[in-house]
Amino acid sequence: MEATRPLARRATMRDVAGRAGVSTQTVSNLVNGRGHLMSDETRARVETAMAELAYHPNSAARGLRSARTRTLAFLLLDEGARFLADPMTDLILAGIGDVARDRGYRMLIQAGRPEQTSTDLLGPVLENRADAAFLFLSGEPVLRAWYAARLAALGVPGVVFEDDWDEPGLLSVAAANRDGARQLAEVLIAAGHRRIGFVAARARWPMVEQRRRGYDDALAAAGIAADRALARFEGVWDARAGVDLAAALLAGRDPPTAIMCGNDLLALGVIQALRQSGRRVPDDVAVTGFNDFEFAAFVDPALTTVRTPGYEMGRTAAERLIDVLDGGSAADRRVVLPVELIRRSSA
Repeated sequence: MEATRPLARRATMRDVAGRAGVSTQTVSNLVNGRGHLMSDETRARVETAMAELAYHPNSAARGLRSARTRTLAFLLLDEGARFLADPMTDLILAGIGDVARDRGYRMLIQAGRPEQTSTDLLGPVLENRADAAFLFLSGEPVLRAWYAARLAALGVPGVVFEDDWDEPGLLSVAAANRDGARQLAEVLIAAGHRRIGFVAARARWPMVEQRRRGYDDALAAAGIAADRALARFEGVWDARAGVDLAAALLAGRDPPTAIMCGNDLLALGVIQALRQSGRRVPDDVAVTGFNDFEFAAFVDPALTTVRTPGYEMGRTAAERLIDVLDGGSAADRRVVLPVELIRRSSA
């Protein structure tokens, strides 16, 4: 008879304490929401050890110690001073809030800057003030991955917007940004443009990385060599940054005849800069945006853009996460919602 193979031993709190060089009580404090009792450096060491050992607190035991809060945490990394006024963040929050209200959950918002990793952003889940979390993160990919890994290591259900990290317990909701940007670039190429600029803000957002890839896809398919001088990433997501980005492109030796913008706010500034330089849109320079914010149809000229379903992304994420919290399961770990090309008079 073949011998039965022993099951792999799950990491224990004692294992985590040994790896982190702390007491088991310190690990217990963190697991049970008493992170304020230790320094940030100690808390980071314990979280790192938990992630390395794939330690997951016993959910049944935690349930005995702590009742459900019926609160969802929205964890945001954004360097902009007016980050909660950003139209896309606003739409996603509206979708989440609509579902949360109808299903008896509260929302908690915690924000940070995408400069360096910090456990402060995860405070609501580390301190048991939230049952689950949404991650909407800008910054370098390695930084975004760090937060996803830490959330997964805590055994807390979560949804990541736009990114797709292969972490246990984390779901992903995104829009088809790459496909939408490719369609925009194809419209410009079909109109005869070969010098096509691409402008976006300084901070790296996963959806903008996908939009840049769609732009590159279309250029490559048309046999147009990419020119680094035509891609600029500066400032934040507002019209003022769009003015500055367009001015920099127009000052080049061979300026673009079309400019693709990472979102509609930048496109407003780009159009203003073109007017100030005496150029006509779209006769001299075509302009496209992205997201189809409400104002896009009312600017002059009306903005050619891609409609992204921000509100629907928020609703989808909230419905899936609450289903998991209420004992259900998610059929698909990753959902990608379609986008729509909106052709108007700016291109």
